[in-house]
Amino acid sequence: MIGKKKATIAAVKGSRWSAWSERLTEIFPQELCARNILLFCVFSLFVIGAVMVASASMPYASTTYKDPFYFLERHIISIFVAFMVAVIVSRFTLETWFRNILTIWLMTFFLLAITLIIGTEVNGARRWIRVGFFTIQPSEIAKLVMAIFTADYVVRRANEVRSGWKGLRRLIFVMVFSLIGIIFEPDFGSTFVIVVMMFGVFFLAGAPFKQFLILGGALVLALGALIAFEPYRLARVMSFSNPWEDQLGLGYQLSNALMAFGRGEWFGVGLGHSMQKMSYLPEAHTDFMLAILAEEFGLFGIVTVLSLEFIMLACCLKIGHRALQNNYLRAGYLAYAISFIFLMQILVNAGMNMGLLPTKGLTLPFISYGGSSLMMCTAMIVLILKIDTSTKKNNPQKEISDF
Repeated sequence: MIGKKKATIAAVKGSRWSAWSERLTEIFPQELCARNILLFCVFSLFVIGAVMVASASMPYASTTYKDPFYFLERHIISIFVAFMVAVIVSRFTLETWFRNILTIWLMTFFLLAITLIIGTEVNGARRWIRVGFFTIQPSEIAKLVMAIFTADYVVRRANEVRSGWKGLRRLIFVMVFSLIGIIFEPDFGSTFVIVVMMFGVFFLAGAPFKQFLILGGALVLALGALIAFEPYRLARVMSFSNPWEDQLGLGYQLSNALMAFGRGEWFGVGLGHSMQKMSYLPEAHTDFMLAILAEEFGLFGIVTVLSLEFIMLACCLKIGHRALQNNYLRAGYLAYAISFIFLMQILVNAGMNMGLLPTKGLTLPFISYGGSSLMMCTAMIVLILKIDTSTKKNNPQKEISDF
């Protein structure tokens, strides 16, 4: 067993995280990623998110539900539920999550399957399970579950991951099996985030580079086929490239989002004074919250929010780096996996709001309206904090053993 532990350590010590993490250490000083800074960023985003949900949703809520505080009330409830989820997640050790990941994965797959049968359909997508007045989006749960699974996998199968195709084939099988339910919802945004996260961690764990060249080409071809053989997807991509061509049709959302950015200029028109939220911009309080924030607070507001998001992300990366430095391997890779999820959601949401990417239903962490996203983002931050605490207090060598 001791020899096996040493072999596992040696296999992972030479992985790509070393070089990447050293560069991150130079870019982001240790003081930047202290626990207090991370918590400050998260709580600031919570407050800004609540204020913006109230501002962006009031006109739509008044018209549709005859209650201007309809979405704000539910968002506040979601915040309280998110804190309850945080308490529950904190009660279990990291080793417990890794040891029981197969059971958790099976439960998540069951939820995804149930969603396709009894889920609530909104705008042609069946992604939510309604529980009373509350809805659960299992694809958000799947992001965190697959992050835990991938972090555990690249350590347990370290030799296979670094030596050839066997490790990648196993991971692809699990990934495809897990994503079937999400693809059929359909939720291609969450699918994209999970795929990038899994392959990102796999790459950092030291998988051969040629695998990613071949696999990347295959994924590009598959994506092209999915777009080409579905007229609505092709039209959506084409509308993203020039939303003004069909401003009242396929380009309606993006053109109105761009107008919101234009009106905001440097410091915005003021809180509550957005015109686009007056039913001009659909989903103003969810996917296009950043556009409303840009209109009301201008470039200053955008820079402030994205700075908080990226400082939070830098803290997660630093905590993962410290864990890997101390051979706390599963925890370290989990921190990187969570960082990939945050990074993809920030980039995709900001990109689609600014017209740089096609429209996808991905929320901006801690800002956009959405209970499931808020709960899972909070759970991920709690795991990051547990990784930080465990790295400081526990003997990292025990993490190497197989569960």
